[in-house]
Amino acid sequence: MPRSSRKQNKTKAPKNCFLRGEIWWAEIVISGKRHRESLRTTDAREAERRVEAIRNKIERTAIGIPDEESWPAAVVRWAAEGLSGVKPSVRTRYLSSIRNFDQQFGSLLIASISTRDIAEWVRSRKSGGKSSRTECGTEISNASIQRDLTALSRLMSFCCSIGWRTDNPVQSFDRTIIRERRDPKRPPTLHEIEQVMRAAPAGVAGILGILTTTGMRLAEAVHLERSQVDSKRQQILLTKTKTSRPRTIAWITPGGDATPYLEKGHKKGLLYVSEATEQAYANFSSNVGQVQRRILKDNPFFHRFGVHDLRHAFALRWLKAGGNIYRLSRHLGHSSVKVTEQNYLGYLTVEEQERVQLAAEQGSME
Repeated sequence: MPRSSRKQNKTKAPKNCFLRGEIWWAEIVISGKRHRESLRTTDAREAERRVEAIRNKIERTAIGIPDEESWPAAVVRWAAEGLSGVKPSVRTRYLSSIRNFDQQFGSLLIASISTRDIAEWVRSRKSGGKSSRTECGTEISNASIQRDLTALSRLMSFCCSIGWRTDNPVQSFDRTIIRERRDPKRPPTLHEIEQVMRAAPAGVAGILGILTTTGMRLAEAVHLERSQVDSKRQQILLTKTKTSRPRTIAWITPGGDATPYLEKGHKKGLLYVSEATEQAYANFSSNVGQVQRRILKDNPFFHRFGVHDLRHAFALRWLKAGGNIYRLSRHLGHSSVKVTEQNYLGYLTVEEQERVQLAAEQGSME
């Protein structure tokens, strides 16, 4: 008998399972109805566990017992009860991420999902996942996988709180093996920024000016209102921040002077609004992208940049001008000065780094 045949005989098919290629499938007959579906695993032991979960689910449904603790039921309840305290944008992101688990976890009971299931999902996502946002399709980034796992962890924690689980398997999964790779970018120059501002509508140009000269985050600038601007003290109170904690910043700093862009804004309500809707820009980054594409048609050597890159360019101007890195960290709203150092010190020369360090030490003694 050939060696390959003897090897195949050693792998005994679990009950109600069969192989299709290298993937195990479930085949269950209940009340005369045949149920078939992929178990999405090449491991016989894992297939045996998953087919049992599917059988339990089908049997509960057949005799009229509500399948309360299934994956779909958990997602529905989490969306209704577990996301009430998060920002709308975060809620949208979580729900978008959690849909990426439906194919693999959709037939499982929530209590049966293990660290091994998560590892199998990560492997499948890396090897076969493609982003639908691009025409040709791109590999799913580690950053996207990490965000999806964060959403899954929130869902599992919620399930623990309502008694559907006793542990969170995401916390047991070693996420350090999924490292985010961020290629360093060249921040835009003031000349490049001014090119875009000249080609942009007035509202877009105004917000670009504020972003360039203050280092605000996009949402902070797009929703900035006149009532938040203190002309007497030359300060801006930011309320729609990433952490939902208010932050007050000066508008004249080593990184720039926002005076002309604040003066040009509306005297009441939002400083700058969309010309199409007369409301806050809903897709400001897309608007800026359209302007840059028009510039590229006339100048193929133009260096495109993202809106968030304006924040990085501001921070580097601050530091290269000799500004204090601790004050910059608070100005940007970073959780600690280490975040600021990791993001920007690599863009400075050794002499500039030493000057920043000296300024920080002198500032801490004041």
